[in-house]
Amino acid sequence: MNRVVDIHNHIIFDVDDGPRTLENSLDLLRQAAERGIRDIVATPHQFEQDLVNAEERQKKIIGNFEIVKAEAEKEGIPIQLHLAAEIFFSVQIPENIKNIPYLTVNNQKKYALIEFSMNWQPQGYKEVFYELIQEGCTPILAHPERYGYYWDVADDIIDLVKMGTLLQINAGSILGYLGTQALFLSNMLFAAGLAHIISSDAHWAGPKAGFNILRAAEKFRKRYPDIPIEPLISENPLKIIQGKSIEIDEDACYNFDKKLYHKQWQRFYFRREILGLNSGARIKTTKRRR
Repeated sequence: MNRVVDIHNHIIFDVDDGPRTLENSLDLLRQAAERGIRDIVATPHQFEQDLVNAEERQKKIIGNFEIVKAEAEKEGIPIQLHLAAEIFFSVQIPENIKNIPYLTVNNQKKYALIEFSMNWQPQGYKEVFYELIQEGCTPILAHPERYGYYWDVADDIIDLVKMGTLLQINAGSILGYLGTQALFLSNMLFAAGLAHIISSDAHWAGPKAGFNILRAAEKFRKRYPDIPIEPLISENPLKIIQGKSIEIDEDACYNFDKKLYHKQWQRFYFRREILGLNSGARIKTTKRRR
C-alpha cells in the first residue's frame, strides 16, 4: 500500500463545524494515523459570509492550523499536514483565490476544492470552473454524490469533467453512511470511470464520521476488483499535494449513459427505500473506448 492521502476533512479546531478544541483536533489526527493516513490536507469551510472580516478569519485559520501542526509533531503523530479550504461555490471564487492565500492546496494555485449547496442547484458554475482551469487552477468538486439535485445536473457534471474538473467522493458514501443516493451515486461514478479521489470529509473522530478511507477502499476492492484503488486514495491525491497534473479519462465522459444509470437508480431506490431490502449498490461497469 502506497501512502494514503486525504485531501478533504475538517481537523482544525474552532473554525467551522469540525472539532471545537485542540484536543478534539488531535483525537482526529490520532485516529487518522491509526487508520493508515499519512498526509492530510486540512480544508476548513469557506463561505461567502467568511469574507466579512476576512483578514481576522484568515489569521485564525492559519494560526490554529499551525497550533495543531506543532502539537501533532510534539506528540509524534506520523502525519504530514497541509492547508487548503473547502470553498462554497460563488462566482467570486477566481478573484477570492487570488487574494486569500490558503484557498488552494498549499497555496500553489493548482487545485481548489469546491462544494455546491446540498439542496439548491447553483448558477454559473460551468463558467467559473472554465475560468479557473484557464488560469491554471484545477477545480475539485467535493462529494457530488451528496447533492440532492444530482440527476438535474448530471450532464453538466460530465461537462465539468471534460473541461478538466476532478470529482472527489466521500468514504462515508461508499460505506453507506450518508444515505441511499450517496451510496448508489458513489458506486455509479466509480463504475463509469468518473471518480478521481476518495476522501474522508472527517469532522470528528466517531466511527462513522472520522477517517474511513481504508475501510471504504476495502469495500471498494470487493465490489470492483478490476478497478485499481491506488489512484483514488494515494496517487491522485499525492499529485494534488505536489501540484502535479492528473490525467482524466475523457472516454468515460462520452461513454456515460445517463438513461441507463437513472433506470438502475430507480430500481435501487425502490428496492432499498420502498421494499426495505438492504441491497448492495454494485453498478455494472461500462465498456471503455480505447
